[in-house]
Amino acid sequence: MLNDEGFTSLTLDEYFEAANGLRELPPRSVLVTFDDGFADIYSEAWPIARRLNVKMNLFICTGLVAGESVPAFANNDARMRLSRNSFPEHWRPLSWEQVSEMMAGGVGVGFHSHRHANLGRIAEAEIARDAAEGISIFRERLGAAPRFFAFPFGHYGSYPAAAVDVIAAQGIELFFTTELGRTPLDRTSGGAASLISRIVIHPEDDLGAFRRKLFGGYDWVGKLRKFGYSLRVAT
Repeated sequence: MLNDEGFTSLTLDEYFEAANGLRELPPRSVLVTFDDGFADIYSEAWPIARRLNVKMNLFICTGLVAGESVPAFANNDARMRLSRNSFPEHWRPLSWEQVSEMMAGGVGVGFHSHRHANLGRIAEAEIARDAAEGISIFRERLGAAPRFFAFPFGHYGSYPAAAVDVIAAQGIELFFTTELGRTPLDRTSGGAASLISRIVIHPEDDLGAFRRKLFGGYDWVGKLRKFGYSLRVAT
């Protein structure tokens, strides 16, 4: 559908260049992103992307790929447990070799924290330690430090301004959330006010829902959710 509707897929580097006025942004540009770092990205998503000539991007949780225990991925609902039991090969972590192969094949790779904690619930010192550890591993295993970061969970309350500042001090240049909605390019010039929202596509979404999300039909929902979450936090 992206191809049929005339969308141009970008890498994270290409998007960053457009956001900084270094290249023209094609009409109907899109970033296709995957988080965490499970093996189905390599075995399922990447072959499809290559066949359809769609550029894709990956935000990796370095603790997961390094084979460490990540508590956030152990607490799943019944549907997730069923999927894990039915397709165990999809739920193995990516290997560093697979990540490197995808990078060499043009896949954009960013950072998704080391332990996948909700950064709105931990102290700044812990955020700094987590980022430093993950960035060090990322640099060691992939040959360069990451420049782009996707917040774990990504909803309102999980990306405080203090976390943006702490992680930016370690070299991250763009930050992504999972708020439902689209971000104008002129808001990606830096700082907490320019966080880039992403449209999450759920397993139950059909092509109609995907199309509505893509063209902004649910942007208002993201704003309403953010408002509602801010009220809950305040009370």
